Amino acid sequence: MKIGQVLQDPEVRTELAAWMDGRLSRRDLLRRLGILGVGVSSASALLAAFGDSGVAAAAGQQFKGQTLVVTSYGGTWQQFMEDEHIPPFEALTGAKVELAIGLAKDWFAKMRAAGKANPPYDVFVANETYLAQLRLEGYFAPLPADKVPNLAFVPKELRQPRDVGVLGLVGALGITYRTDKVQAPPTSWLDLPKYGNKTTIFTIGNSGEPQHVMKMAQILTGNYKNWKPAVQWIGKNLCAARQVDFSGTEQTMLTQGETYVGLIDAPDWALLKAKGLPVEWVLPKEGYCGMFEQDMNVTAGSRVKDLAYAFVNYWLSPPIQQKWAEKFYWTPANSHVKISSDLAKLIPVTPQQLGRIPRWDYVWLNTSGAREGMTEAWNHEVTGHC
Repeated sequence: MKIGQVLQDPEVRTELAAWMDGRLSRRDLLRRLGILGVGVSSASALLAAFGDSGVAAAAGQQFKGQTLVVTSYGGTWQQFMEDEHIPPFEALTGAKVELAIGLAKDWFAKMRAAGKANPPYDVFVANETYLAQLRLEGYFAPLPADKVPNLAFVPKELRQPRDVGVLGLVGALGITYRTDKVQAPPTSWLDLPKYGNKTTIFTIGNSGEPQHVMKMAQILTGNYKNWKPAVQWIGKNLCAARQVDFSGTEQTMLTQGETYVGLIDAPDWALLKAKGLPVEWVLPKEGYCGMFEQDMNVTAGSRVKDLAYAFVNYWLSPPIQQKWAEKFYWTPANSHVKISSDLAKLIPVTPQQLGRIPRWDYVWLNTSGAREGMTEAWNHEVTGHC
């Protein structure tokens, strides 16, 4: 029986979860799987897929000699991939991993230019705003349950339809404020105007701001696609707000006291908090306005699909997810990652809050003219008017 079929049994998943959480020994797990009718060979394959520590170990280095190309950002992300993430995977599988360093917009263009049958990457990891259209056009393959068994422990809110991709790292967009500067903390997205020019939002060119616009449209009109009233509201009420092109600028402004309140993603807030800055995190009463997520996909034309599936499974495994949480404060996708109480203080977005993060229709945003319309209206109503 294939691993995917075994994992369809909720009792099997319960026992496996107990083992991954340390509540069940390997011997007891095998015994209980036997009681549930899982044969010895299937049980052994299941444990081999997860590995004793939850890592997707490829027994016998079955991918020796193969090369996997994975998209990657530069800077600290690249350094972490090369130092901490990739070496154990290469040791487990015998494969070599090459990083394609760059930005999502460039990867998107190269994928389109190469075509589905000859992709430049095997594993495409980026923000959903760039991937939604490629997924619709068939550039990515479904993730098989038997080859990516850690999917069984990813909440449904983070799994794409038919498992064509998975949101493997989550950075929700909420609000932060300086506790030493703000006496009345914000509780709603409608509160941002109260802080005048001490408020920070993004420029419309940053993918976080269209999400903010759609959230305001949802709040003001009940329909996030009715974005024009939202841009008008921002132009009228947030005219004094400081616009930043990326979160690094915002972190500097908050640190220096140029601004006190801002739209920010949870991992960037955590970086400030970890450095000792007096900042707190707010889940607005209307919910988060979106997220800077990392969506993991295997390209449909990859020549090393099984290796690519193994890499995604490895990334979703508890110990690897924990590494990313400890280094960058992403909310883990695997529900069995063990977060210490100290680390939990820096990862405010819990699995229970995932339903408070909207999933926007990026195909609509990118192909209906809405993004271009927002940009034009923003330049007129917000930037030009203010």
